[in-house]
Amino acid sequence: MRIEVVLRRMRCVTPSRMVFDRFAIDSVRREATLNDKIIKLTALEFKILHFLASHPGQSWSRQQLIEKIWGWNCNDTGEEKVVSVHIGQIRKKMIHIDATGSQFIKTIRGFGYRFDPNTLGIGIPGG
Repeated sequence: MRIEVVLRRMRCVTPSRMVFDRFAIDSVRREATLNDKIIKLTALEFKILHFLASHPGQSWSRQQLIEKIWGWNCNDTGEEKVVSVHIGQIRKKMIHIDATGSQFIKTIRGFGYRFDPNTLGIGIPGG
């Protein structure tokens, strides 16, 4: 019984540093870099980017992101716009470092967003 609990915890562990070619995100240092330059993110922007990067290739609705990141129960499209605003800020900060940096976050029209490291020929970590 105790072994099962330990194994369950081990499966939930995510790497503290994820590297996608020229983009890296470190959850211990709470730091994201692009071309080895620090992207100056707010705490919430970091949480959003880290969450998306932790699930590369997976599409998330705005509602799902609000529930997973903010912990809110989202039933209002007005609340969903908050996600778009923050994604826009993250993209601007990435573009400030590299004009192609914002391409990591794909918009899924009418749905939400996806972190796509393969957009620029970049592999998924460990893959």
